[in-house]
Amino acid sequence: MTVGVVMVRGLRVVFSPNPASRMLYSYRIPETGARGTITAVQTAGAIRTYIPGPGAGLVYGEWDGDGLVCAVSVRDLKLEPAEDERRP
Repeated sequence: MTVGVVMVRGLRVVFSPNPASRMLYSYRIPETGARGTITAVQTAGAIRTYIPGPGAGLVYGEWDGDGLVCAVSVRDLKLEPAEDERRP
């Protein structure tokens, strides 16, 4: 039994897909290394950040730069390091 997954709106992430998973997307996705923020969208009467599905499911991200919003696999994301953890 799967209890469920919660993705926190506002969480900062980095898009880091492997080459094979990039080919599975049939829509525009961010470039590898793009930074973004987990966001929520209206879907079938509910506001969601996450859609259950094969593998780890999909999460909605709003990507820095052009403001692209799209769903990507949770497996293709890494947490963005905190500012004090980033190396110059």
